Amino acid sequence: MVRKIAVVMICISSLLLLLGCGNNDVDLGNENEITIEVANKTERIIISFALFYGPNLDEWGEDLLQDEVIEPGETVSFVLPDGEYSMIPMTFEYYVLPITRNITEDARIEVGAEGKEPILFTNDTAADIGFVYISPSESEDWGENWLGDEVIASGISKFFFIEPDTYDLMLVDMERETVLELYEMEIDGERHFVIQDTDDEDDDNGTEVIEEDLEQEPDSD
Repeated sequence: MVRKIAVVMICISSLLLLLGCGNNDVDLGNENEITIEVANKTERIIISFALFYGPNLDEWGEDLLQDEVIEPGETVSFVLPDGEYSMIPMTFEYYVLPITRNITEDARIEVGAEGKEPILFTNDTAADIGFVYISPSESEDWGENWLGDEVIASGISKFFFIEPDTYDLMLVDMERETVLELYEMEIDGERHFVIQDTDDEDDDNGTEVIEEDLEQEPDSD
């Protein structure tokens, strides 16, 4: 556990996500197959892309949803050749939803959950963010890094889903420099924090945060 009053000095290996499209289609002719269900448990977020990495896929594979979407409350199944997969769901605006890795057997992936609120961080700084701490304000500890081995690369937006409560938020880049630090933030609905570089000499972090409304995705019809 990392103390809130301490300098964040955690060393982990970080994986820079490559959010591109592959050139090879998935071969669905294999007799040994696995089924991956993706259930959209959010209230209004539409899943517009499902990017897979695994056998017969080149880098991040093409969007297996193609022209379809997963509306709130809907579930879509993907049948793939036997192997180990990772999956990135994304919104129409290319906002990254929680990533699932190391899928080796039939699985059900739920995006969001009843009673949890979406918060979105957009990294408009020049640095990659490697540490996200979302801690109840009443806690003395920052807790675990919500990113794990992932990063929020410059220019990328990523969703997290949390229970309604009052939180302290801290984002730290790969150089262990704090890029966002907010306290006593009441989360009782969806929130979108945009972190930007600033030339303001009075700002110790060299960044500023603005809050924007989450964009409503176009109707899927």
